[in-house]
Amino acid sequence: MAAIPSSSTAVDARALTDAQHALLARLNAYSPDDPDAPLPYSRRLADAEGWSHEHALAVINEYKRFAFLAQAAGHPVTPSVAVDAAWHFHLQYTLEYWDVFCAGVLRARLHHMPGSGAPDEAAVYAQRYRDTLDSYRRLFGCEPPESIWPPACLHAAHGSPQPDLPAADEPAESDSPAAPPGGRTWRNRLPKLVWPAAAASVAATCASAQDFNVLNYTGPQFLAFYVPACIVALLLIVGLQQIEYRCRRWGARAREAPPNLTVEEVAYLVGDESRVVQVATLSLIQAGAIDLRMAGRLGARVQSIDVRRAGAYADECYWLDGQPGGEASFGAFRQLLARRFSEFADSLRNCGWFWASGEMRTARMAARTIALLVLGTGAAKLAVGLSRGRPVLLLVICMAAFAIAYHFVAQRLTGFGRGGLTVGGQASLDAYRSARQGESDSPNESLWAAALFGAGALAGTAWAAHSSALMEPPPLMRAPMAARTGGSDSSGSSGSSSSCGSSSSCSSSSCSSSSCGGCSSSN
Repeated sequence: MAAIPSSSTAVDARALTDAQHALLARLNAYSPDDPDAPLPYSRRLADAEGWSHEHALAVINEYKRFAFLAQAAGHPVTPSVAVDAAWHFHLQYTLEYWDVFCAGVLRARLHHMPGSGAPDEAAVYAQRYRDTLDSYRRLFGCEPPESIWPPACLHAAHGSPQPDLPAADEPAESDSPAAPPGGRTWRNRLPKLVWPAAAASVAATCASAQDFNVLNYTGPQFLAFYVPACIVALLLIVGLQQIEYRCRRWGARAREAPPNLTVEEVAYLVGDESRVVQVATLSLIQAGAIDLRMAGRLGARVQSIDVRRAGAYADECYWLDGQPGGEASFGAFRQLLARRFSEFADSLRNCGWFWASGEMRTARMAARTIALLVLGTGAAKLAVGLSRGRPVLLLVICMAAFAIAYHFVAQRLTGFGRGGLTVGGQASLDAYRSARQGESDSPNESLWAAALFGAGALAGTAWAAHSSALMEPPPLMRAPMAARTGGSDSSGSSGSSSSCGSSSSCSSSSCSSSSCGGCSSSN
């Protein structure tokens, strides 16, 4: 098969590091063809795509160049249609692809995944393809062959391949480019039409019934109607929430830009505040700003090392550096880091990754209307029964049960009573998780592993010594801020400065002027 030209003729040697030269040499020596196979990879690819064998060899050559660009370009790269076909076909040889090509030749994982269907993926994809062509010219010192790498304008007009996650040492891109759907079709509109049609059908049936007056039903008849009506109402509320949830893939706000998430934001999406604290602490340890260790019965302790390396967490590290000995309990430091959660939530909502509690207004309004209609019908029958001297206890129980069930359901629906990921955010987050599965060898990959899978994913790595300290439970009881209580602890303690109502001990030297360092909450 065709070989990658030598670096002296096709590659700007000044632009490559020693590691990249070595990678280029390994790719030059690599062939996906099994010499003993009657029908090797290149001929099977040619048959599958309807190419000549010579053209298939040329495409394989460009596929290897693309794999080099994925490691050396320094940005996400996107293949042409032909290169993507060779890549797809290579992925079918799972043992060869992962154990030989990725592990032995690239020495990094080269992931491939579909786009998330975001409305702005076409523009992102086109820009990445242009960037890929530019890096091709820069690193190989020649124009990419148009028969395999068409110009960006022609490539966009003829469709696009599925995108990729180019390198194992980069954060996975959440907005993988893909060709957007060509406008709305009846399949997109169908979910919006089903519920109005069903409501119209029910209304027509009720209007056509001559004796449909539930208030004149006897007690058993009304209960036989009312109990199923309550169940149907709850199912309808859940259905309305699901319709708005799936139709509004990116939440209630227009996306500002294709989100390039930080590792802390990913931790916020996947886990809770403890996950964010774990990742933020790990990033500070990696930067050399702090050290974390277990101190026996005192629990986890944080030690200031170099405040200048704290970066975005400079305020927290300056506070830590000001403590006696530059040391404080991890519980105290955890409370300072937790103040940043609102910043993450606002950023993620603006980018369309996250539903805020109560943000799904249309479905919530419809759900309240349904609940009021059900309770109003029950209240009207209750008044009729009382006026006629009939027993109404079972009806009261049914109404109370419906009200409790409605509150329970509404509080647990995303966009109603709690926040949660949007459909697009969930799809992109799954792509992050898939791309980072099992990659925790380097410090950067350890951060992503902790964000996506928790501190338990650090077991067996160089960071394993910190996992037990990071997984220490947060304080069980938090005292109010001293600014609101005059410095006293309302958790039932005696008010002394030597202890706090928490799961970790806190000495008087760990308390700042505004709150107890180990127990107080800033909320």
